[in-house]
This record gives sequence, structure tokens and C-alpha cells, in this order.
Amino acid sequence: MSPPKKRVCLVSPGHLSTNPRLVKEARALEEAGYAVQIVHGYYLPWGVEQDRAIASPGWTLIPVPFGKKLAPGMRHVRQKLIQALSLQACRIGMRNALTASYAQAPVGRDLITTACSAPPADLYIGHYPTGLAAAARAAALHKAVHAFDAEDFHLGDLPNTPANLTPNAIIHSIEAAYLTSSSYITAASPLIAQAYREIYGVPEPVSLLNVFPKSNAPSAPSASGTAQPGPSVYWFSQTIGPGRGLETVVRAIARASSKPHLYLRGTPAVGFKAEIENLATDLGVQKRIHFVDPSPPDEMERLGSAYDLGIASEIGNTENRSIALTNKIFSYVLSGIPCLATDIKAHHHLNSENPGFLILYKNHDFEDLSKKIDSFLFDSTQLYLARSHAWTLGQTNFNWDNAKAVFLGLVETAMVRGG
Repeated sequence: MSPPKKRVCLVSPGHLSTNPRLVKEARALEEAGYAVQIVHGYYLPWGVEQDRAIASPGWTLIPVPFGKKLAPGMRHVRQKLIQALSLQACRIGMRNALTASYAQAPVGRDLITTACSAPPADLYIGHYPTGLAAAARAAALHKAVHAFDAEDFHLGDLPNTPANLTPNAIIHSIEAAYLTSSSYITAASPLIAQAYREIYGVPEPVSLLNVFPKSNAPSAPSASGTAQPGPSVYWFSQTIGPGRGLETVVRAIARASSKPHLYLRGTPAVGFKAEIENLATDLGVQKRIHFVDPSPPDEMERLGSAYDLGIASEIGNTENRSIALTNKIFSYVLSGIPCLATDIKAHHHLNSENPGFLILYKNHDFEDLSKKIDSFLFDSTQLYLARSHAWTLGQTNFNWDNAKAVFLGLVETAMVRGG
């Protein structure tokens, strides 16, 4: 009889469908022969359906409902009450790692108790501070090991203002308590890894970029996009909203002599679609702004290849935003489309390590962006060469096939340490 599979439990406060990094980890673990268990929050009806579509039949899913729409009435009330009482305790100085975990999210307590009562695992991998707390406490209970994936620099998520002192202190309490005992830590950008090392004194986390499987890519680069009407500039995110530099992009579209069309894929935040449409109308380009419905994560690279250029317009308005590398950058590369990106710290760092990876433009400067757009859309040879270069980067260096081997190596080492 063959020995039982080693079990890995992934823990996150949100949906599978809103966390591509967790999904990639789960698939890699299953392919490598591990039993995969996922304790995750769920609170959005559409997210439940997408989770089911994404999940492998071989995974054990243990959902933890919260929020008015999915948590049964009294459970929702209890969750909010526990969070409110814990938050008040933190404000008056009664803060420890456990009360901070309960205060940080409405699903905090239930995520921890569910992870602890689920079938024991050999390794627990936490995502987000609440997931870290649940992973660490379940690992301690079952004499296992835990790890953490820092998709963001969570202490830098919020603006550094007096109003955010308590929320940031809560995050610090959780991470300070559980990071030092983590078997390993991964981070979504080199600068996020540096930040965690500097704040908590842990060994520098391993950078695992937000890259995607080569199988998602088109089979070969193309000379230009096929989206009509064109020429085309493309941006996507889960939410189309303020604080992402899109107003500058719309102004650049209006100024560019090549008369490009802008395609925005995602779910518009309340009122934001009207803001963009009003701005486009004022600039006379309302017919060149197109909102596109969200699509499953596995289709993003195929869909992206239909556009001429991609935009990464992050403005770096928080510390995390200035040092994070969003997944769209690496999705564009795998799609084989050049990425025009703001000159924030994270983008500068990526370009310094990989010259020519991004075409940088001055943050908030629509004139500079419009010139960069025109330089490609008026020169078909330059556009083709840039698209070929992007596709090659995706096939050689910036893909999940490479990163997966690093991830599985970390898991294997953690398993050995854990016995």
C-alpha cells in the first residue's frame, strides 16, 4: 500500500476566483502529488459560481461564509459583533495577535476556527494577514509547519495617516506574531520582499512574481492586435475604479494623434463608469472608450493578445501601490503585447533588472503617455518588434512554469523541516 499523500492546506479570507496566486499554488501542488485542501472565505454570489468553475475535483474546499448575502442571519450578526468588540479591544490597548486577527476582518474568527477544525495538514500556507493567522494557529495545533505568501505589503495598503494607525497596528500585530515562525515567506515583488525583511527582521522572502502558465499564451507573437475598432490600448483589473491612473490614460487617448481606442475590462466601481464617460465626452473621445465584461482568469492572456498595447497605470498612491507589481504586467507579456507603465518605484526596479521590459511614462503625464502610444501605433515595425520581444520574455523568463519549480522547492523543503 502506498503511503498517504502529504496534505497542504491553503488559507485565504476571500474567494478562489479573486486570488489567482492561490489557484496557481493549488494546481501546482496537485500536479506534484500533494493532497490539496483550501479553507477560504466567500461572500459574493458571483464568486461562488466562479470558485466552482475554477476548482479541481481533487481539491477539498472548505468555504467559510460571511457578509449579509451568504452568511446565515445570526452568523453574520455574530461575525460583525466579534469584529467590533475585537476592534474596540485593540483601540484601548488590549491588542494581541488573536484579538487583532478577529478585528482585521469579519471572517477572522471563523477562518481560524475552521482551519483548526479541518482535517490536519502537513503544511499550511496563509494568504493575507487573516489567512496567515489561521494558518499559523492551525499548524501549531496540529504540530505542522506554516508559510505565508505576501501578495502585497499589507502595512502599506492604507495611506499613512492618523486615521489608519489602528488598522496598521492590527496588521503589524498579526504579522509580527506569525512571520518569524514561518517555514518560508514568498512575496509578489522584490521591493515587497525587501519591505518585509526590513520591518520584521525575517530572512528576505523569495520573490514569486504574478506570472502565468505558458499554456495561456498565444502560440506565436502577432504583428498587431485584432480588436475592432482599433488601434487599441488595453487595461484590465477586477475593479475599474479611481486611484488607478485611468483619468490620465483617457486624456492620453484624446491627445494621441493615432486616435486609439481604449478597452477597459472589469467591473466598474459604483459611479466610476459615469465619471470616465463624462471625462471622455468632455474630451470628445466618448466613442473611443469601451467597457468590457470581466472574464475567467485563465482566458486573460488569450484575450489580451487581441490588443495592440497594454497599460499599467498605477499611480503609487500608497506605499504598497508604489512597490507592488500587478498581475496585468505579466499577463500582457505572456499575451505578447508591449506594456506602457508609470515610472513608480516598482516599475523602475523591474526595468533596471530587465532593461526594456516596460516602456515607462511619467506618472500623471498624459502628454508623455500619448507620445509613447503614438510611437508604436504609427510605426508598425516597432510595434511588431515590441510584441515579439514581449512574447519571448513571457516564454523564456516570466511565466509560472519557471516560478512553479521555485514554489514547489520551497514546499518540499518545508515538508522536510516539518518532519
